[in-house]
Amino acid sequence: MENFILPLNPILVFLIVLARVGGLVTFAPFWSHKGAAMKIRVILAGVLALTLTPLLMTRIAPPPAEIGPFTLILIGEILIGMVLGFVGRVVFSAFEMAAHIISSQMGFSLAGTIDPSTQAQTAAFGMLGQMLALMVLLSVDGHHWFLMATVKSFATTPPGAFTLSPELLDLILRLSGNALTVGVTLAAPAIIVLLSVELSLDFLGRTAPQLQVFFLGFPLKIGVGLWLLGTSVYLMPSAFRDVMGTMYHNLIQALGAMGGA
Repeated sequence: MENFILPLNPILVFLIVLARVGGLVTFAPFWSHKGAAMKIRVILAGVLALTLTPLLMTRIAPPPAEIGPFTLILIGEILIGMVLGFVGRVVFSAFEMAAHIISSQMGFSLAGTIDPSTQAQTAAFGMLGQMLALMVLLSVDGHHWFLMATVKSFATTPPGAFTLSPELLDLILRLSGNALTVGVTLAAPAIIVLLSVELSLDFLGRTAPQLQVFFLGFPLKIGVGLWLLGTSVYLMPSAFRDVMGTMYHNLIQALGAMGGA
């Protein structure tokens, strides 16, 4: 009876691809959404790794069979996937910030709820902005960008070649800072209009003290805010799509930073 010998190299390559894809699924928008159970996301990472392994088998050099060096390679692969996912997560944080600013200006900051994707308390408009951004991401096939970036990363950053370079750190810091800028820019029209309403109410309160400005302000700001959001629904997907375009360029920059390009 012949002994069955299981080839070791394909298994090691699969584990390397699984580590990089697992890091991506942990952080990337849509792939990491906690609306899906952890088991589902683990199965998703395994299926993606099984699908990509035959494609990458000829592109990856045979990894070492020793446990120590191979463990270090796996840690680097997880970090690469997490960096790629973090690039998309930063962009989505800008949408959440814009929605949080608008909801605070409208007076919804006290009406908080638990966001299932972050397990943190957020305003209702924060979840609405996140879901709208997720729909735009899916409509432009943005979730495919992360898979394409992951496949391309094996050419720019082979297994075991990941280093936390100054260029990568600078990119991460710059993207984190840009999230605040993008969030304020998206919320700027609402900030201007609602601030004008606030100043008008303050002027009425001083010129006509008999008016109950405090009780009048809440429904007025909510009504103006909802009207503003309703009139800008047509423009929101276009603005979101432009911001999503920067996500693709950020992924390319991340690949270059990790690859030393």
